[in-house]
Amino acid sequence: MTQLDAAARRTAVVEALGVLGSGPEERFDRITRMTQEAFGVPLTFLNLVHDQVVTSQSAQGWVQGDSMPAEEVFCSTTVLSGEPLVVPDATLDPRFAHLAAVTQQGIRFYAGAPLSMLDGTRVGTLCIMDAAPRVLTEEDLDLLRDLAHWAERELGHTIERDRVRRVVDGLVPEPVDVPGYSLDVLTIPRDDSGDVADWRVAADGRLHLTVGSVSVGGRAAALLAADVRAAVIARTDLPMDAAVAGLEAQLAADLSAADTAGSLFHLRLDPGTGRAEYGDAGHGHAAVLRHGGEVESLRSPDLPLGLQPGSTPRTPGALDLERGDRVLLATDGLLAGVGDLDALVTIARTSSTGAETADRVRPLVSGGTLLVLARD
Repeated sequence: MTQLDAAARRTAVVEALGVLGSGPEERFDRITRMTQEAFGVPLTFLNLVHDQVVTSQSAQGWVQGDSMPAEEVFCSTTVLSGEPLVVPDATLDPRFAHLAAVTQQGIRFYAGAPLSMLDGTRVGTLCIMDAAPRVLTEEDLDLLRDLAHWAERELGHTIERDRVRRVVDGLVPEPVDVPGYSLDVLTIPRDDSGDVADWRVAADGRLHLTVGSVSVGGRAAALLAADVRAAVIARTDLPMDAAVAGLEAQLAADLSAADTAGSLFHLRLDPGTGRAEYGDAGHGHAAVLRHGGEVESLRSPDLPLGLQPGSTPRTPGALDLERGDRVLLATDGLLAGVGDLDALVTIARTSSTGAETADRVRPLVSGGTLLVLARD
């Protein structure tokens, strides 16, 4: 993930926390007070880094809720690493000697630990400052890490269901209209779902359909799913093989941090010819129901994202859609209610349209996405 991608994701997660502008909160002030007492420093901060600014969610010895441009504070550097940043004397460090905190406010010492959420996104810092140079021992660093973990837990608790719901709802694309085809969609978002789904018409006029899943529990699932979907959307202009390779490179760090893998099925249709190419990364929940009743499963031997060896190339597939053919794509969450892909095909085969298929599936499921693409 590039620094630009990471910054955009950090901003989205900070906004999902829902604490910006909420005013003083004792649960955060308790952490900064104890940090100040433990290290005997005049200044302590619990800062959130977002949208190119740094906001003090809690501060001791400074103005609470104050915001500064990210390039003017130490913490914008701290969040780039997973380890604490210690600056014994900022006047001797060329990275920070020019900062106003150093030249105008006399700050010499800084130490900060990054604050990470369950999905691995670093959203801010717990930091301490002093007007005199200092050094920290390993025991000091361990204490700072422990206090930072406390702050992480408090921040994580603020991702309430209604706030995550807003993130999940933002994953639902707008309807699309492709002459000569109908696309019927059933999507039921869930706060704790790792399902990935997207449908859109690319700049070249081709229809892109995507379903997938990330295998991680809890609220981090929706955020990781958002990562996967965003990575797919960012590569609509690339050839299929290059898009999948870039997708894996971008998501590798996030999937590794969450100790998980992601499955994905991505199809691109040329509406004029009916020719479609697809890639299947360990998903397998896709099939073509031909107008004559025959069924073709669309799957490959490729492993999920994060598990395919780098030396093993992906194996894209292709198909031609004739009039009356239907493509069925489903997420893990949807098939958990239906049963399996065969059960979904049975429902589709005895339905006259994609809309009827969706209507019959709806009462069977509590979450997930079904895409039914038909050539008229």
